[in-house]
Amino acid sequence: MPNSQLPLVHRYLWAQGDVDAPLPAGSYLAQRYRVIQFPLLLDTQPQLAPPPLPAVPKAALPYLALSPYLMAIPRPFTQVLHPDGQTPLLLLEEVPLQGQPHSDTAPVLLPTLLKAWPQAAAIVQLTWLWQVAQLWQPCLDQQVAHCLLDQQLVRVDGEDVRFLSLSVSQVPPALSDLGQHWQGLVATAARPIREYLTQLTQQLMAGQGHIGGLIHSLAQALEQQAAQCPMQVQLAAYSDQGPTRQRNEDACFPPSGTAQAMGLQAETDHQLTPAPLLVVCDGVGGHEGGDVASYSAIAEVTQALQPWLVRNDAAHPEIVQALKEALLTANQVITERNDADHRRERGRMGTTIVLALVHRGRLYVAHLGDSRAYRVRSHNCRQLTLDDDVAVRDMRLGLELYSEALRHPGSGALVQALGMAATSHLHPTVQLFSIAADSLILLCSDGLSDHDLVDQLWSSELLPVLQGDRDVAKAAQQLITLANTHNGHDNVTVGLLRLSPQSVLAIAPVPVQFVAALHRAVPDVTARPVTAPAVMPTPTTVRSSSVPSGKSRGWPLVMTSVLVAGLIGIVGALGWQWWQRRAATTINASDNPEGTVLSPSAPPPATEEPSIDSLSVGDYRLVNQLSDPTATAILITTTSPPTTAPPNAVDLPKRLLSAQSVVQVVSRQQIPDGQLWVRLQVCSAATPSPAQAVDESASSPSAVTDTTSNLPLPPALPGDQGWLLQSDVSTLTSPLLDTSIPQQGLCID
Repeated sequence: MPNSQLPLVHRYLWAQGDVDAPLPAGSYLAQRYRVIQFPLLLDTQPQLAPPPLPAVPKAALPYLALSPYLMAIPRPFTQVLHPDGQTPLLLLEEVPLQGQPHSDTAPVLLPTLLKAWPQAAAIVQLTWLWQVAQLWQPCLDQQVAHCLLDQQLVRVDGEDVRFLSLSVSQVPPALSDLGQHWQGLVATAARPIREYLTQLTQQLMAGQGHIGGLIHSLAQALEQQAAQCPMQVQLAAYSDQGPTRQRNEDACFPPSGTAQAMGLQAETDHQLTPAPLLVVCDGVGGHEGGDVASYSAIAEVTQALQPWLVRNDAAHPEIVQALKEALLTANQVITERNDADHRRERGRMGTTIVLALVHRGRLYVAHLGDSRAYRVRSHNCRQLTLDDDVAVRDMRLGLELYSEALRHPGSGALVQALGMAATSHLHPTVQLFSIAADSLILLCSDGLSDHDLVDQLWSSELLPVLQGDRDVAKAAQQLITLANTHNGHDNVTVGLLRLSPQSVLAIAPVPVQFVAALHRAVPDVTARPVTAPAVMPTPTTVRSSSVPSGKSRGWPLVMTSVLVAGLIGIVGALGWQWWQRRAATTINASDNPEGTVLSPSAPPPATEEPSIDSLSVGDYRLVNQLSDPTATAILITTTSPPTTAPPNAVDLPKRLLSAQSVVQVVSRQQIPDGQLWVRLQVCSAATPSPAQAVDESASSPSAVTDTTSNLPLPPALPGDQGWLLQSDVSTLTSPLLDTSIPQQGLCID
């Protein structure tokens, strides 16, 4: 519960829109947002959510699609009208500003990358370039990649690259343009990377290489530089059941009450001290076993990672894969325990997880669920992880602004957590952060993070730790006390990790051989799934230079959906059996009543229906935008394909495939009457078109209804699977011969 004794968080916003002249300081927008120095605004009512909007502003769509890159991308807060009554202004939060916390003095913009570049250390320069390379393809997909070449829009915050704003351009830049842009940085590059960067930019300007290879090459260089720097580490972990809970379903590693200090040496084959690992879990399932799930997750993850904690020769892709596999192994163990105990519905146990691993001078953060990681700097405290809940999912799909998604009941229900779904359906997020200066990392369960408590407390409780004026153990215990005082509704667990890199007199240069990786078409192992490209009209012209919420922890949404689908399936199956008995005399069954499952490489069998040339398991296809508004792509989300066309009385579970969504062929099956069905998985769902965002008309896909129940069909979301007639696949979808990682979305292995 929010507490009036806590300091009020100042919410500064940046106005984006096509205006002829700046608004005067002291004037107001929407009687709420005071102009500091246009386009910088101050929200005078930060404790209130903004009024609801009739539709998602089209200018907000690229921000929503790119929201998984939360460290770089501002977040649309709301849209208001300019005083002229006609010009819309999109208000952005999480913009690159620097100021004193809780001060009435207005913040200033953080420096541009170009201005900060000459004074930055080699590891920082490499980190900036690596982050820009990571953003290149997602920004291309959203038609905003040209912003990466605009020196006024690309700002830096310590080791982080941050956008000031985004605008859409119909003319995409080429990778050679990026090389040309970077060529201007070579002369003032730090000596250890100058020769490497010279050759890298020359090959990019010549049109050589792949974006995946560029990311991999820069990651290699970043590894080589980070590994040369020793580091001092302090960590502490504490957990408490809280004043209102009967047991503690949170868990942590190291065990609660642990406080450690250690030194990490550079460039050795084996760690003299095991790599620091900090884990926080928040059990889900109440009296039905949330504590069992959280402790099981801790045990499985720490055991799986144990060999990697003493190795100093593991490359970046290996560490990322090891972290993902550790989380998936824990999920498998908890799922099997649920099945063995015959746990059903809400009785199944699960847990969130967030962990931090320090390896060879680099920080890895992995998570599933809504337990969070934060990074504290002298002027801000920023959330590193994006919650796996309904509100964030709806934001990422472009359905709503985050501030509006939080309004709905169940917005905090989880869509991912350990133990809630089959391992093949989970997609852990793993991120890499470089550590070039003193840093403080906070891991916590929602007993602390709820009601924006971290935003209110960080400057008084965590900033002294970063500055060396407070011990990490005392700070962690104080956070527990404050969480119980100001929230108190849940268990609370806190992990603190203070990282202090040590200076080195001589740094070996980056080997120029790393440039060769530029020519390898390799995936970015830390890429985040992004929704399908937004189809945007002319760009928004920019001439001008967190919401309090109480989250209810519901049982994960996926589990609820499975239960609803199961009930529908049972009713449908009973009706189906009745109808089949009645029609048995007219059905000419084949010798194989189960139908035929086709192998991935088998050609389509002979049939009167139109076939698809070379259709194979694993193929990606794009759902077409159809000119006929009555033609729709509808997945039948049953386990097996319908054995014949069902009567209208049998209501099979269905989902609507939105145009521009990307699907993947999972299997093909021929049923007894000769019909061919294709099982598809939704990889990425399309961002709403501008027409849908501005006007929710009756003819929009969201208005398609089930002919039996007369209820609107729910949209097919990433991860959903279902059946489509092969003849419909040929008319409703088109093959995708070349897909980006964002398009592959949840279909990436």
